[in-house]
Order: sequence, then structure tokens, then C-alpha cells
Amino acid sequence: MDPITRRGFLIGAAGAAGLFVVGGAAVALDAPEERSLLRPPGAQDEVRLLANCIKCDRCRSVCPTGAIVTALVEDGLAEARTPLLDFHRGYCDFCGKCLEVCPTSAIVAFDEAREKIGVAVIDESECVAFRQGGCRVCVDACPYQAISVDGSGRPVVDEAVCNGCGVCEYVCPSATYGSYSGSGTRGVNVEARG
Repeated sequence: MDPITRRGFLIGAAGAAGLFVVGGAAVALDAPEERSLLRPPGAQDEVRLLANCIKCDRCRSVCPTGAIVTALVEDGLAEARTPLLDFHRGYCDFCGKCLEVCPTSAIVAFDEAREKIGVAVIDESECVAFRQGGCRVCVDACPYQAISVDGSGRPVVDEAVCNGCGVCEYVCPSATYGSYSGSGTRGVNVEARG
């Protein structure tokens, strides 16, 4: 077996770097409407948000619950540093402070009764109620009564009522109980719906 030459190593490294760039470009150039990022209320129109957001970070800094974070390059090159919701850090109470501080109308006025950030989805493999039973944390915490329990004591989401505020994901204890698994999801997770 021949040892790897310097030239062979450099060609292999260049090829690997090229594949990395192509893969990153594919994510960065992916059309915004094909991805579904959780945005603050009033910022669900992805095209308008990307056209108007100057990435000033005011919405994140004023969020009283800490739910607004900024997108990373991994979320897309155009989306980097735009506002996202991270319900592991907080939840949305539809206070409108992000709208008040937005200088460019990237976040516009919204009707809390009609605004839908996303929908809570139960992850049966992570949910404590499905694995052990007896957990009602998300049911009791939901301010819209969008989560109830079925006859087996397991949570069920009413998608028509759920507005994706993230309280259920924020309070879900499954990440603590299942931390040994290394999972980044919780028993209930809010997903954007286009």
C-alpha cells in the first residue's frame, strides 16, 4: 500500500472543502418559502421580513420573555441575524414590543386572535406522558387550552386552537428527564406552518 502523498492529500482536502461549500450554498440559497422558521408575530411573511429587516437586533433585546433570538448562517445566508423564536429560552406572549421597536416594518401589526406562529406537535418518543404517564405540564400551562389529555392520559393538541405561542415547549420537562439521550427536542415542539 502506497503512503499518501502530499499532492494526493491536497487534492482530497480541496475536494472535501468543495463539497462543504456546495452543501452550505445549497442551504444558504434555499428559497425562503421552502423553509419554515419560527418568526415573531407579525413577521410570518418571510419575503417581506427578509426585504425589510436591517438586522438591528432591537426585537431580540426588548423581548420580555427572551424567546427571540437571531438566526445563524446555518438557517440560511439571507436569514442570518434575522429574528427567530426559540421556545427553549422563552415563549411568546404577543405583547407587541418587537413590533413597537422595529424601525423598518419588518414586523407589522398583528391580531393576536388570528396570528398563528406555528402549531405544537407532540413527540411521542420524547414525551414523558407517553413514556411514563402522569405528566400534564403542557396541558396545565397552555394559556389557550389548546392541549388536552386523551383517555390514556396523553396530551393531544387541537391545531385549530393552538397559535404556537410556545409556552408548552418552554415548560416541557422531557429535556431534563431525558437529558441522557442527547436529544435536542422536547416532548412537545412548536413547528412553523406555512
